[in-house]
Amino acid sequence: MFNPELYFYYILLPALLVFTHLFHKRTKDLSKTLLITITALFFVSVVCSISLALNYYQSLKPNTEGIGISNVVAYWLLGEDAWAPAWTIQLFKKAYSISLWITLILLGFLIILLFMKRKQNKTKDTN
Repeated sequence: MFNPELYFYYILLPALLVFTHLFHKRTKDLSKTLLITITALFFVSVVCSISLALNYYQSLKPNTEGIGISNVVAYWLLGEDAWAPAWTIQLFKKAYSISLWITLILLGFLIILLFMKRKQNKTKDTN
């Protein structure tokens, strides 16, 4: 199902898949490739989550002009074209919560990959 409030992630994912493929062809080390890709995706997701959080909390403040997008990154994520839904506080909250969940899932993957890399290095050192 397509969430218009997250179309930036839909654009970012194929770009990172291409980056992963090209990096893997160069290094031939899958764990290193996954670690670098998940780390890059995690940091981009953290920036997106912070931006969407700031935008959501800014929209909660009473304003006579209505709600709007408070920063550039949130504008990139939410958009203002025909594909984007109308701006509402619920939209901002939903986009923020989805982005936060994506960030937490990526953090979990990153922790698992770091433990796997550490275990791989320990077994390599003992041999």
